[in-house]
Amino acid sequence: MKTDDLIVQLARSARPVTPLRPPVVRAAWWFAAAVGVMIGAVVAIGPRADLAAALGRPAFLGSFAVLLIALASAAPAAFMLSVPGAGRSRALHVLPVLAVAAWPAIWLVVLAEAGAPVVQRPTPFHWACAIEIVLCALATGGLLFAMVSRAAPLRPGWTAVVASLAGIAAGTAATQLICPLDDPRHQLIGHVLTAVVVLGAGLLGGRRALETWRRP
Repeated sequence: MKTDDLIVQLARSARPVTPLRPPVVRAAWWFAAAVGVMIGAVVAIGPRADLAAALGRPAFLGSFAVLLIALASAAPAAFMLSVPGAGRSRALHVLPVLAVAAWPAIWLVVLAEAGAPVVQRPTPFHWACAIEIVLCALATGGLLFAMVSRAAPLRPGWTAVVASLAGIAAGTAATQLICPLDDPRHQLIGHVLTAVVVLGAGLLGGRRALETWRRP
């Protein structure tokens, strides 16, 4: 086929395209929706009774702060990575990963200072916390993946990583405002372990979803 014929064929088959908003604007929309989901979950289930006192404890405040940093950095990174040529800075990848990694590190430090073993019987795992994390992460992360998939992510792997981290940060941050247990064993087994499972699912399913835009 000649070049001119190819151009004519492409022009005839072209459909109207609605330009997407800038990544920062779309990230702000998602962040507002995610905060709405988090607030809705906390209000529906009820915040922990000692929330005001917990905010004054270094371990709780530090872990909650790094989750908010991960939430605020992972979403813009996902939207930037979905635009070819826009997400070239390595800081986009590093900051969310470091923030999420700092979350269990804080509880490991608390555990080491307490001198308690990580695993005791009964196992400090509660299904209520796991369900809260999963549902909130699915709601916020699913919305993020749907919005990101409308663009053209050339690096679906990294895009899926930061998008999954954003959903995890939203789910775990909301659950931390609900869960009354600051036992480091519970935080590591009940919250962090659940987040790892959600992350694995997000990487497997999310990457495939982000690759669909390249299929005919």
